[in-house]
Amino acid sequence: MNIYKKILNWFQSASLNRKIIILVFAVGILPLGLAFWFSLSEMGKITQEQQSYTENQGFTQVFGAVEDKLERMKNIAALLAMDDDVTRDIMLAGQARSTAEQLAHFNHLSRYLNSMELAFKPNDIVFFVDSDLAETGNQAGRFRSMDALLQTGWYDRLRGNNGNSTWVRFQEPHSNTHDIAIVREIWNPDDYHETLGVLAVVLAQDDLKKMLVPSARTQMMYLETADGIVLTSNTGKEDLTCVPLGKRGLQDRDFSPIRLEDTEYLLRSQMMEGTSIYLVSLVPEDALEREVGAVNARLRMTYALICLVSLLAVIPLTRSITRRIFLLKEQMMRTQDGIISKLEGQEAYHDEIGQLTSHYNDMVDKIGELLQEQYALGQQKTEAELRALQSQINPHFLYNTLDMINWMALKDETDNIQNVVLAMSKFYRLTMSKGHDIVTIGDELTMCSAYMEIQNRRYRGKILYEVEVDDEIEGYLIPKITLQPFLENAIIHGINEKEDAMGNVRLNGWMEDGRITLSVTDDGAGMREEDKTKPHTGSHYGMENIAQRLELFFGEKIPIRVESSPGIGTCIIINIPAKAAGGQEGVSK
Repeated sequence: MNIYKKILNWFQSASLNRKIIILVFAVGILPLGLAFWFSLSEMGKITQEQQSYTENQGFTQVFGAVEDKLERMKNIAALLAMDDDVTRDIMLAGQARSTAEQLAHFNHLSRYLNSMELAFKPNDIVFFVDSDLAETGNQAGRFRSMDALLQTGWYDRLRGNNGNSTWVRFQEPHSNTHDIAIVREIWNPDDYHETLGVLAVVLAQDDLKKMLVPSARTQMMYLETADGIVLTSNTGKEDLTCVPLGKRGLQDRDFSPIRLEDTEYLLRSQMMEGTSIYLVSLVPEDALEREVGAVNARLRMTYALICLVSLLAVIPLTRSITRRIFLLKEQMMRTQDGIISKLEGQEAYHDEIGQLTSHYNDMVDKIGELLQEQYALGQQKTEAELRALQSQINPHFLYNTLDMINWMALKDETDNIQNVVLAMSKFYRLTMSKGHDIVTIGDELTMCSAYMEIQNRRYRGKILYEVEVDDEIEGYLIPKITLQPFLENAIIHGINEKEDAMGNVRLNGWMEDGRITLSVTDDGAGMREEDKTKPHTGSHYGMENIAQRLELFFGEKIPIRVESSPGIGTCIIINIPAKAAGGQEGVSK
């Protein structure tokens, strides 16, 4: 079960492309393959039976053709041996007193034999007659000397057969081939003990060999006499290792197994009627297996080719289906990186995948609309929070200034009161910013200058204010009243803590790597390490307010870094993104 679960989990986790290919293989190719191998086994049996049937049919056809041919030759030999005209011409030629008379009888006999050859189509008809006759001088002609019989290898067999019809291997003078012939003695009709000559009806070996047509390439067929002499074979060899007669039947009707010289064969042997000649056929037993194997190999190759073509066709077809799903998956995975966009550049198909793509694009459009609405609501919320925080800063500054004016009024400093009121009016005109809560750094510097003018009036010129800000950053945005609380803390908690209450306040600003650094430095009393996180009246509240407003506007946490040493002074630093009007971030120059 664990293995099954592992396989199931692997399949479920596999890619769609791989799943389709596996399904095509499992549902299509594999069942067809099993059916193919089963069919191949059955076809192998049928093919073997068919091949065996073909071998038997081929043997039967060859047997019939050869038997018919030999039967004709046997009939010609019998007809000529019993023909009175033939024996009379031979006898008269032997009794003739002159050569001319001999030739006349031989010419008459030749014309008769020519007609016989035309009618029955043997290759040649040969007579061996008395050596004293004039016509026997040509040992390659139709009429030959009886003395030539003594040079043949078959005359003793003819004599041993009492001169009756005998099938022999017949070799022409000056020839290396052995033809087939049926030979018999021609007796004197008046005295059968007297031999007038020997008749040979000859069939050329090549003509007979053409009739031994095998059904298989490795099949061997040959004609053999009852005394073991091979007359001819389809291999062209007569010195064959023949099957002994005791190991084969006289009238085998089917191939049967036999072992010769450590080789397994299928054997069939049959004697032709009216002759002592056997047609023998030997087929190597593995020949049928090789034939069946060759057929099976071709079928397997065809099946493998079909499977290969099927796979080659399935792979691009599968990719055409899964490619759009893959693109849709990749497009959807990009949403994890915050990129939500439609799947573009695809043809509008109306299948299920096309409908899925269309619905996805519609969903992206709706998500875009919702994000726009959410962004607008977020912007409104951010602006509201900024205004709320801003409203906390403005009263704080106003209370301190009014307190200072009250103090001046008690001392009857009319001119200073007038100047402070004008400076405060200028400051608040700038802070109002026509209702905007976000101003440029340049406007923020102007508000800081107005504020420091008020403070300078209050402390009667004891505070020196310096500004060193790069011109290139003055156009970038910042929440208004961001730097003023830093200046206020530098005065109240820095310079005022000194014995002489005199000091310098410096505001610096520059851009580096696309971000802006702003710092407020004083040479006041400074802070001990444990006092840096200790809340001071007014200052801690202002710091938190500034940090919240910066985070709301820039969308990231902006730390406020404090560097201070007792007796030396304090430096407050912020590092903000360079954000230009229109939402573009700056690039350092």
